[in-house]
Amino acid sequence: MAVDAGTARAIADLARLSLARGAGETEGPGPGGDSADLERVAGEMSKIVGYMEILNECATEGVEPMYSPMTDPQPPRADEPRETGVGSGDWILDGAPETFGRFFSVPRIF
Repeated sequence: MAVDAGTARAIADLARLSLARGAGETEGPGPGGDSADLERVAGEMSKIVGYMEILNECATEGVEPMYSPMTDPQPPRADEPRETGVGSGDWILDGAPETFGRFFSVPRIF
């Protein structure tokens, strides 16, 4: 199944992707991008749908669902209290490139 520009536009709108309206679309230009974006996305969606069609051809009748890729999952470790060295927390700052007193110093974000 090929995904046309109209279907790609509808999916992009539902996903809130900013793509320009194509030449045949009547609602005017969309925010950002251009019609080449829409054609590229439609082509990529067609490839994805084509791959899903190939997967649909696999015989899966009688196959049990797999809940984990591990055949013998490890049990979770025991929840036991242990010393972490939290104390004053000074050891945490030892690896910091810059500090300000007892705090990490990071670049200002505007």
